[in-house]
Amino acid sequence: MREERRQRLRAQDEAFARDPQVQALRRVFAALERAQGEYLARAGVDPLEPGLRRWRARTRGLFTRLWGQALGRGLAREPEEAAGLYLACLHRVLEREGVEAPEVELPGELARLVREVLP
Repeated sequence: MREERRQRLRAQDEAFARDPQVQALRRVFAALERAQGEYLARAGVDPLEPGLRRWRARTRGLFTRLWGQALGRGLAREPEEAAGLYLACLHRVLEREGVEAPEVELPGELARLVREVLP
């Protein structure tokens, strides 16, 4: 009985992993992580910085709102574009915390959306 259950769960996990939407989100999250690491390194932020967890939480909140609006307008559908939006949010959070960080360059429509949505 246990072995059957394990096999059923394993099959569900495999089906979930093959789902195109799950794969697309994994690509987006991988792009966000990669971009964040590179950006924080360029900004000179130590990975052990005590405020980093708080900054990431604030960034996540801004990004969730911004990305939803971008998707609603047909923008930021590619992982690299989503990562750019995430970095714009991270930049805004760091700036408010008094951390000097490099500007984030975005293409026209995305830059306009960031100016419009982010306070």
